[in-house]
Amino acid sequence: MTLWINGDWVTGQGALRVKRNPVSGEVLWQGNDADAAQVEQACRAARAAFPRWARLSFAERQAVVERFAALLESNKAELTAIIARETGKPR
Repeated sequence: MTLWINGDWVTGQGALRVKRNPVSGEVLWQGNDADAAQVEQACRAARAAFPRWARLSFAERQAVVERFAALLESNKAELTAIIARETGKPR
């Protein structure tokens, strides 16, 4: 599994995780979870980033959240298809 840790994409070093379509059994994706060291690294990075985030104004934080919402909206069809495959439910 590819993980976003401290501004970089890294490969998980923990246990293998396989996601199958619950209806067909087809493997949809697989990857490794984060190991304990990667979880610790991610937590340290989040703690270090928080003071900067906290200093942003409400309007600046709102802009980030609204950008995220816009990205979700613009990718809604693809995200819906992924969730449908992972849960085995029709759209």
